[in-house]
Amino acid sequence: MAHVRKIAHPPRRDGSVKVSWRATWTGPDGKRQSRNFPRKKEADAWLTEVNAGRVGGSSTMTVADLADQHIRWFDGLVKAGKRAAVSRDGYQIFRSLHLAADPAFANKRLSDLRAPDCQAFLDDLFTRSGSSDLCVRGRRTLVTWCKFAMRKGWLNANPAQPCVVEREAAARDGEPAFELPDKDTLKAILTAAGEGDHPQRDTAVVRLLLFGGFRISELLGLADDAVIIRPKGMTVKVRERLDRRYKTLDTPKTAKSRRDVPLGEAASLAVRAWRLARGPARAFAHRDGQLQTRRVAGRLFPDTRSGEGVWGYNEFMNECWFPLMRRAGLVQILPDSKGKNRPVLAFGPHMLRHVAVSLWLAQKPQPKVKKVQELIGHATLQMTMDLYGHLWTDEDEDDAIAQASERLLVG
Repeated sequence: MAHVRKIAHPPRRDGSVKVSWRATWTGPDGKRQSRNFPRKKEADAWLTEVNAGRVGGSSTMTVADLADQHIRWFDGLVKAGKRAAVSRDGYQIFRSLHLAADPAFANKRLSDLRAPDCQAFLDDLFTRSGSSDLCVRGRRTLVTWCKFAMRKGWLNANPAQPCVVEREAAARDGEPAFELPDKDTLKAILTAAGEGDHPQRDTAVVRLLLFGGFRISELLGLADDAVIIRPKGMTVKVRERLDRRYKTLDTPKTAKSRRDVPLGEAASLAVRAWRLARGPARAFAHRDGQLQTRRVAGRLFPDTRSGEGVWGYNEFMNECWFPLMRRAGLVQILPDSKGKNRPVLAFGPHMLRHVAVSLWLAQKPQPKVKKVQELIGHATLQMTMDLYGHLWTDEDEDDAIAQASERLLVG
């Protein structure tokens, strides 16, 4: 709450009394701030600036300074094990690549920062990059930085919040974000999994991805004892994930990502066969994201060279996914921008996560959206619907609605 009141100071030696006007304001962090002015007009003007987002202490701080402050604070959370290092790296990359590319905005004082300034920065970012996804992430980053500034009392409002980033036309028109491979392609992948140098491993990988809908980080981070075999099927407890860049075992990003996923008998048999071929899972010393060495349980898919430790993402792609896709006939050799021939995959392993959802929805009756959200590990229902809403179709139900509508009038 802001207000201005008259202050009568103690009498001076000559008997005169000095009068000033004190403007007081409570910041977003709950701390009261005040300044004295010789005239009421000046005090009122200061409060007007405060209400517009001009806060004491932010008169010299720039957007770049704010970014640096937030990254240092976030790095402390990473070292304490409360946030993921990859998120900190994302903020650092955006700061060094995209914010630095617009020095006028980076050097903008927080006291002068307004929503049109943030919107202009995002519009220029789209002009430079041509990527609406990058602009969406940029808006999210600005909103986060400004929220941090509000908590610190450096901003009274969030000027990035009203900004809008236009999505691609296909996304606005409700077009699907991906095109599912057909059944013949999926059957070719299953067949190819059993034909390589590591058939038990590759078959277990494909069946877990295809029927469990796991993220690659979750698959590579699975502890062997997190896969529980039952008489008819198995349950996979997702409690860890592997950071792609640092190869550290971390907790899932969101609470919803911690989940139990049931799988059928075929996937269970594939995992049993792989365990027999692999041998016992061996615990190992692991240096985590906080640079602390601890003893952890063996992974379901350990490092192929040592038989223990973690199987990194690059090793997974080179040792498993690329050879698998070649055997399935799903790799093309195409020239790149420099005219050199490069192998190009038909799709990456994440596509099998989408296939898993489509297989769940192909059942009768279809599972409810809440159940799919739980199985796939999305943070919100909206995220699930945005990705898979176009798959929620029931022709029988649609026909029944159409026929019932006609009967209401025709009889």
